[in-house]
Amino acid sequence: MNPDTYAALYGPGRPAPVPAGRKGETVLAVLAGLVWAAVLTLLAWPAFAFLLTVTWLAAEGEPVDGLLLAGLGVPLAATALLALLARTPVVRRMSMPGRFLTIGAVALPIALGILTWLAHAAA
Repeated sequence: MNPDTYAALYGPGRPAPVPAGRKGETVLAVLAGLVWAAVLTLLAWPAFAFLLTVTWLAAEGEPVDGLLLAGLGVPLAATALLALLARTPVVRRMSMPGRFLTIGAVALPIALGILTWLAHAAA
């Protein structure tokens, strides 16, 4: 539509006002960011080492099918659990920062468990 026609019919365009968030949502968002930063930091090195190992073994011609299934099964199961948690009605009624904080609070012990499992498996 021509901007002049729009202005003649409806008046000058105005940006929609940004709705003010509820009190405390900023704190929840910051806490959720810190929790998820911890989760991703805990899992970054093991994920890199796993992908490096799989790539190295595949380059040498070794079969990596079983290693891929074993190494990706636990993180995929944990991700499925978090996705199911996110779909529950209780979590869906929460504000967006509250959702991220709740799911991050469940993901942090899972990440610690995966890291502990890997540490004991390597020893």
